[in-house]
Amino acid sequence: MEFSEVFPIRERCLYLDHASLAPVPEPVAVAVSTALHQHQDEGFWDLRELSQVDQKVRMLLAQVVGCQPSDVSLFPDSATALTALLAGLQLPPGTRFVLTSEEPEDTRPLASLLQRLGWSPSFLTPARWQRLHRILETHTPEGAVVYLPWVDAAGWVGDLETAGKRLAARGCIVVLDGTQAVPCRPESFPELEVAALLVPSHTWLLGPRGVTALITTPELRAHWQPFFASWRRSSAGGLRDAACFEGQGVSPLVLAGWAASLELLLAAGLGVVRNRIFAHQRTLTSHLLELGWSVASPGASHPVAGIVLAQHPFLPAEEVQRRLQARHVRVGVLGGWVRLAPHFYTTLAEVNALQRILSSL
Repeated sequence: MEFSEVFPIRERCLYLDHASLAPVPEPVAVAVSTALHQHQDEGFWDLRELSQVDQKVRMLLAQVVGCQPSDVSLFPDSATALTALLAGLQLPPGTRFVLTSEEPEDTRPLASLLQRLGWSPSFLTPARWQRLHRILETHTPEGAVVYLPWVDAAGWVGDLETAGKRLAARGCIVVLDGTQAVPCRPESFPELEVAALLVPSHTWLLGPRGVTALITTPELRAHWQPFFASWRRSSAGGLRDAACFEGQGVSPLVLAGWAASLELLLAAGLGVVRNRIFAHQRTLTSHLLELGWSVASPGASHPVAGIVLAQHPFLPAEEVQRRLQARHVRVGVLGGWVRLAPHFYTTLAEVNALQRILSSL
């Protein structure tokens, strides 16, 4: 199967903005439409398949990130997931919160949430994740709650295997944002040595908006009290299933769509998906450097995800974006830089065609 054929967006443009929002593939649209018609005709909870769609999402996502289905909680968005977690953790008085990001604006909503919960967060901005574990050790007090992105908005990958292990040894709780990392990075959840991982549906996982998974370790859940009233409370050996921390806010329509996108990625093969994303990242970086652009995303000597952040020799980023959109190419803009984020279904011919377009801006 040629997976590029199931993305109708390709008929209208070359879409390179997956770091912001992914266009849904045809199977996702079909799954949502089918679920909507079933809801219209029969009602969701009269159908066994739809009443269990959340369990299907957990099983599929567990295969993608390398965890157990019982480690996965589903929430409408990242803010709700973090509220449930941070408000429910049994933390001692005086616990410090450290928010780590290359772009301070990225952590502003979380900072506001913490302030409403009565906590005063501090901020840490590493230099493109260089020696991340040393920076965190130097500036992070023992027992702190640390929030940081696995991959930042420019595509730089944090050394989480080292940082996570060392912070855990200091009694810290590490909450990781996987928005730009899953499924681009090959590391599994246990390999990261963190307590929690946020995974939204709508970027690299090609699902519809409206659901974020919060993946947690059994050790963290032992100290986590449910914040929302849930329709289920399960337990096994004192370690509760992560589903018992949810409320009832995720639409089965959205879950049906996300299940379809996860099935698509698994059918393509996660290794194939990653290799094609990495190949596109390298090819785009090479093309841009040949054309005299400045590139701020990582090169061949660093681990990569799928993002290329670049700057035209003289055109402002917004002007580049406008000119490319006029030629049916969709890219993002981040802080005065053009951000390109191709997915696995983008073809090599399309990437090479982009080079010709860029050379004539």
